[in-house]
Amino acid sequence: MKQISANVQDWFRNTWKTIVRLFKARSISTQLIITISLIFLSFFALQSILNVAFFRNFFTTQDFDRIHSDLIEYVENMNQDDIDYYDEMYRFTSENNAYSVIVGGQYRILTSSGTDYTFTIQDDTTLLSYTVLVPNNDFEYTEDLQLSVTIYPYNDEFYSADIIEVGSTILYNSEITCAEVDCTPVNGTITNVSKPNNLNYLFENNPIVRDEVARIVGGEIDLKDYEYTSGSVEGSWYRSSEASVDTLVFVHNLKTWNYIVTIVPVVNTNDVIDIVNSYNYYVYATAIVIIFIWSFRLSSIISKPIQNIELVARQIAQLNFDVEAHEYNNRENESLSNSINLIAKNLRTTLETLNRKNSELMSLYEDQSKQVSLKKQLVSSISHELKTPLMIMQVTIQGILDDIIPDEEQQKELLNVLDEINKSSMMIQDMLQIYRLDDANSQLEISEFDLSKTACFFVNDFENAIRQYKLELDINVQDEVFVEGDEKLIKRVISNFLTNAIKYTPIGGRMYLEVSERKDKVYFELTNYGTTIRTEEIEKIWMPFYRISREETNPIKTKGSGIGLYLVSEILKAHDAEFGISNVKNGVKAYFYMNKKQRV
Repeated sequence: MKQISANVQDWFRNTWKTIVRLFKARSISTQLIITISLIFLSFFALQSILNVAFFRNFFTTQDFDRIHSDLIEYVENMNQDDIDYYDEMYRFTSENNAYSVIVGGQYRILTSSGTDYTFTIQDDTTLLSYTVLVPNNDFEYTEDLQLSVTIYPYNDEFYSADIIEVGSTILYNSEITCAEVDCTPVNGTITNVSKPNNLNYLFENNPIVRDEVARIVGGEIDLKDYEYTSGSVEGSWYRSSEASVDTLVFVHNLKTWNYIVTIVPVVNTNDVIDIVNSYNYYVYATAIVIIFIWSFRLSSIISKPIQNIELVARQIAQLNFDVEAHEYNNRENESLSNSINLIAKNLRTTLETLNRKNSELMSLYEDQSKQVSLKKQLVSSISHELKTPLMIMQVTIQGILDDIIPDEEQQKELLNVLDEINKSSMMIQDMLQIYRLDDANSQLEISEFDLSKTACFFVNDFENAIRQYKLELDINVQDEVFVEGDEKLIKRVISNFLTNAIKYTPIGGRMYLEVSERKDKVYFELTNYGTTIRTEEIEKIWMPFYRISREETNPIKTKGSGIGLYLVSEILKAHDAEFGISNVKNGVKAYFYMNKKQRV
């Protein structure tokens, strides 16, 4: 026996391994079909088992919960002394499609007459009175109510209603026509209303009610086995399947009478289960079709993103870094797409960096080439500019030596020679300064100094020239504006700006000087009014030996070295300063901005 059990276990183990191996060898779509099919089949099998094993009790509990709260309220109302029992029984049975009868101590149904609910109406014209049976309990009839009724004889004592109206509202309209019976129209007022004390007459002959009461009386149902308590209400309840329909039977104690029996028809659970199972057959068939459709769809959803990511990877391998993977339908594909995109981004960034650095090198090379060309041009221009003063000095000195120049003119000519020597010396000094700035081994003499004091020094230095040419200088200089730089070179800049401003300001013109600090910058701005620079000349003024055209009203006619502004630009570039010359309204502004000295 043990050997057989071991053989069976081995067979199951080997079979399971074979199934798993075959499953893993299938495509992803086949695996999805099998997996989803097994899930649905397991669910359907479980649902069928639950329907057979637990649905009946579940359905009964649901029916009980649905009716129970209304039933407890109904029983409590029936135990009140001042309640209208007929109305309460009618309300509950109508709202819940139930039967309810009051029984005595031996569970015998208390009898009542269907003719106990009547109203008496007196005709306004004939003054005759008629006692009419109330056909239903949908309307509460009260004394002194004005009605219009059409009636026919029920027996010698009572009349049945064919039509009952209040004003223009029809309260009741029977299926009997006056062509079939002898009808009497009555318009009058209700003088009396008589109600029964229960509704037994409606249900005492009902076969379901009679059979359940008979089972209780005969002892077939022992109510003690079905007792329950809900709050202050005590009673018994059970489910019955003896009649043509299943019912919930409730029996409760009453104060006035012994018991009240309430029967509520419910749906037969066997029929419900059969209907549910029949319906499920269609659901299962539809689900199988959906399983196959969605299995192929899911296979496409899962495999297609992987194929797309593979295409992106191939594009990256071909150095196309502008492609991106956009597969975000699940976390794994999103992570893989992000990784591929990150690789492409990093490679693209690296390539862009290399291209940018290459462009910067090319730009630097071009700048260096321009600088070299400019330096060559500068040397050539200086050489050319020095030829004229040297020739003048040579001719003048030779003329003096050869007594060609009279004695009385020699001093004048020597002063001219001295002037040419000064100009040549200034030009050579500026050129040497430019080369020092361009020399990588040469360092600026950086120190901290007060730019405000430096500016004021030059204002005082040029005071005579300003006064001589009747110029108006407005000054807005903050105190203690400190910067770090080569003070001697910055003085060359300020001196050059002031010299040019005075030179190009008409006699009687106005100038404005401002030295200030804002946030992390120090501002030097000098504006002269009364003249402007042509737009096409603004960029050229920084070139060596370029001179702009000026009007004859300018006070100073002397020429500088020709490389002053070029030297200014080199000095300010060496200080990493922002600078420029621009036209403003009726004037020209020269400026430079330097980083502010941080005071501790």
